[in-house]
Amino acid sequence: MSAQSQNPDSIYTQQVKQLINMIYPQEAGYGSVFEDARHYFSLTPSLENHITDLKVELKKIEGNKKKEILAEQLAKQIKNSTEKLEEERLARLERLDAVCNKIIELSEGDNWQETQQQSAKLLGTLMLLTPGAEGNFARLHMRLKPLYKAVLTLRLVDRLLEHDTIAHRYLSKYREASSRFRGNRYWQEKWKVELGRPLITAALLQDIGLQSPASLTILKGENGDLDEFRLLEESQRKDLLKLNYHFTLKYLSDGLGIPNYIGDIKEERDRFILVHKEAQDFMLNLAKDAFVSKTGLGEIVKIPQIYVSIILSTKSDYSRLSLPKGYLLIEQLAKKNGLNKQLAQDFIDLVGYFPQGFGITFIPVNDNGQEKDQYEYAIVIGLNPANPAEPLCKIVTRNQKFIANGAHEVISKSQNLYFPANRKKLMRVGKEKLNQIMSQLSNNFTPDEIDNLVPSFWEPYDYFGFKKHQNLWAKLNK
Repeated sequence: MSAQSQNPDSIYTQQVKQLINMIYPQEAGYGSVFEDARHYFSLTPSLENHITDLKVELKKIEGNKKKEILAEQLAKQIKNSTEKLEEERLARLERLDAVCNKIIELSEGDNWQETQQQSAKLLGTLMLLTPGAEGNFARLHMRLKPLYKAVLTLRLVDRLLEHDTIAHRYLSKYREASSRFRGNRYWQEKWKVELGRPLITAALLQDIGLQSPASLTILKGENGDLDEFRLLEESQRKDLLKLNYHFTLKYLSDGLGIPNYIGDIKEERDRFILVHKEAQDFMLNLAKDAFVSKTGLGEIVKIPQIYVSIILSTKSDYSRLSLPKGYLLIEQLAKKNGLNKQLAQDFIDLVGYFPQGFGITFIPVNDNGQEKDQYEYAIVIGLNPANPAEPLCKIVTRNQKFIANGAHEVISKSQNLYFPANRKKLMRVGKEKLNQIMSQLSNNFTPDEIDNLVPSFWEPYDYFGFKKHQNLWAKLNK
């Protein structure tokens, strides 16, 4: 038996967990995107200062024939140290590129429909990997956020290009990007290099400046003993914002830069440099505007950031009950002209009211379409709901028993127990029957829950912990 088949997770879930570790692992030493940034901020300045000092020394003895050997040694040290800096930069880029490729592989399909399904699957898996407000949930959510945000950013930009929502010189060149969904190889590669990667990079590393020593001192204290998720004082928040802005842009421009061209054809090299320079400038403008909000371009990553700050909140009052209201903040900001209204609408149309992986409780209907005096469980598995209040779900219980082969159904608003009016419908069933239903569906419900026998949602984390339950999206791909 292979090690993979013995793993408690499906192969797909293993891939997602591996991707999370490639970005932001629980422990240091894996060689990840976030670790690369921390190394850059803490170690690179001393090497750069060393090179500067060597150059000053060399300048002092230039032309002094008695010190030619020393000059040669200094020049060699400068060359070696400079090469080391460049090697480290390219290694960071290579690691980031591997992450971008993996995100695209897991979230993009051969056509538009498949791409929505793949993206929903990745987002849903991320949500189902967190048990909610238990234990050190804030740290786990912090690790999941960048990836979640990157996938949402890709899908939002697809909608933006379709509707021409933001007028931007660089974006306007990619209006034909949707032809990659029709098997156009040229556009598949062009989108990946010139739009996909810059968008993923901007979303993943939007707050990478928080990994700088100065930022970490504010967050964790001089001795690293403060709770980094605590509510900061106003002055600390302002200082942190400035540091985050400065170091994020420094890392994106100096710590990463553009890849090296390999080859000896001048025209090809010039084209390579031009393409990558333009993509980098776009990514830098995107990151910058997400901080300063001058052109509206930054809203491409800002809207997913606002949403994910609720869906994967690191605040102590985090509650799954508030997740379906994640869209509300976007909606309210758009009404107050704090966000581009069309882009905000595009985003709400994309995610709906219920996030991927959310546990829905609902009233089932019989063959005649009449509502039964019971409730069942489902999990949200689809993006782009026709009605934002009516998510596409995988049914996971039948007659209060868990099943692995449930259908994919759109749960209507009138059946969904998240809405108070529907919970009232079931109260007529009686406490004893509801108590019986809850005891069948939950092994560990508490006495407090007995008074709330019609739950507005359920927690699917334990259900998803079984390998046989992890392919919730299977039927979509048939």
